[in-house]
Amino acid sequence: MGKGSRRGIVLTVGGLMMAVGLYFGVTAYQARTAEEVAIGAAGSGDHPVTLDPALFTGPVRDAYQIARDNPALIAQLHCYCGCDKEEGHKNLLDCYRDTHGSRCEICVGEAIQARRMFEQGAPIEQIRDAVRARYSHQG
Repeated sequence: MGKGSRRGIVLTVGGLMMAVGLYFGVTAYQARTAEEVAIGAAGSGDHPVTLDPALFTGPVRDAYQIARDNPALIAQLHCYCGCDKEEGHKNLLDCYRDTHGSRCEICVGEAIQARRMFEQGAPIEQIRDAVRARYSHQG
């Protein structure tokens, strides 16, 4: 086996190891509980939990900003658009980690309603019930 062949094998194996490490790192990050995500988001600014709200406009931008500013609240809500089945989302916060929230009126509506009720002092149980009543039949 020539020197070039060994180098190619080493580079291929190294690349595969990096890809596997990245896959498991991303999977482990996505598997964290809502509480861990919320604590991590509140505790450090180096790993934003959502896409940058500045990428969007209008109510979509507002919804991404709500999710970024209130990850503990948004992570406690179920999304009723069906993305849990279609995209594997575990809670409403997941909709704002990618572009899904930018193209879904249900996701945007849920975030805006949750913030409004939260600012009015509603407990999380009441917010969940109101979101469920309004959106559960739509997904």
